[in-house]
Amino acid sequence: MATIYYWEYISDFQDYGYLGVFVAAFFAGSSLPMPLPYIVVTFTLGGVLNPLLVGLISGLGAGIGGTLVYLSGRGGRRLFFGTDIFTPDVDEADPSRIAKTVDWARRRGSIVIFIMSAIINPLFAPMAVAMGALKFRTEKFFLMCWAGNTVKSLLIAYCGYFGLGALLSWLNLGI
Repeated sequence: MATIYYWEYISDFQDYGYLGVFVAAFFAGSSLPMPLPYIVVTFTLGGVLNPLLVGLISGLGAGIGGTLVYLSGRGGRRLFFGTDIFTPDVDEADPSRIAKTVDWARRRGSIVIFIMSAIINPLFAPMAVAMGALKFRTEKFFLMCWAGNTVKSLLIAYCGYFGLGALLSWLNLGI
């Protein structure tokens, strides 16, 4: 509703185009504490620009930003230097919960990263930091994060295209 009410201000954002989508998604996906509503930007610009490109670019920006969160966890391992919290020996004789969790994350982490990236949730950042601390492969994390964010961003952009675009055309607010 706010998109319709403030349409004249939001439509100015389309001047930034695809670069604006990328920057908004990057900052929203990164560990920088910037409350950018990239979902609103992706939705709105999906209604006025090519929704396929908006979704792909938004997914790339959020994927790169999410990978920065992961890298902060990867670098944060040094805080736990000298402990076996994130590097236990995983074998059948060690029934500890940490060892099982680490083993599970290394084997099934791709699925978790994809799902957590593809849905809107506040738990992505802690999961990304944990995967970084567990030394999950960086390129695998990026690919799954990018894929999940791209699915989410395409869905949001096409919702903007079909929902907002049709509504704005019906209200003659110019698209």
